[in-house]
Amino acid sequence: MATPSDSPPGSAHAVYATLRNRFSNGEYAPGQRLTEAALAADLGVSRTPVREAIGRLLTDGLVVPAARGVAVAALTPAEAEHLFTLRADLEALAAELAASRQALGLLAPAEITALDLAVDRVEEAVNAHDPRTSAQANLALHRAIGAAAGNPFLQDALHRVWDRIAVTTVANLDDPHWAGAITEQHRAIVAGIRAGDPEVARKAAKTHIEAAGRAYRPAP
Repeated sequence: MATPSDSPPGSAHAVYATLRNRFSNGEYAPGQRLTEAALAADLGVSRTPVREAIGRLLTDGLVVPAARGVAVAALTPAEAEHLFTLRADLEALAAELAASRQALGLLAPAEITALDLAVDRVEEAVNAHDPRTSAQANLALHRAIGAAAGNPFLQDALHRVWDRIAVTTVANLDDPHWAGAITEQHRAIVAGIRAGDPEVARKAAKTHIEAAGRAYRPAP
């Protein structure tokens, strides 16, 4: 996935990457209006690269046309169902591949430790009743599992799904019933990876995402 450092500051690609990262981090709310002028002023760039970046965001489905600009896209219940069906299979595959790599000795001990620490950070944020930090820590954990899978094409597909869902993840992690359940599910995934058991890791990941789909509340 592109990052702002991949291109010169102020380029359309760098602006696009910065905005994509904001979507991933849940910094925008569904329906929030984004204008070229405001984004250009915020990022300290001209409106031309912002205009090009917005065009790419439209193609990605992350924004939709709105009066004098665009608005952050919200998922319909049907779209959310489709995305979570896809996400469950993608994340199950990522956990399975990560566990397979662990069984082959391809994951460094530091990578497993990093997964444990990522789970801890989600739990700490949830316990602090900080849904925005919880959402960011949750995404960081899922990204780490995706990276441990060692398949860049799978990672790219996951990033696209995560970005579409991220705009309402904050609200869902503000649900105490769901937030309280995710730590146990996260630890089950990481335990499967640590044990080098692809089937256990796959099942735990799929169970987790399917539960997330049932708990998901699309924006009004």
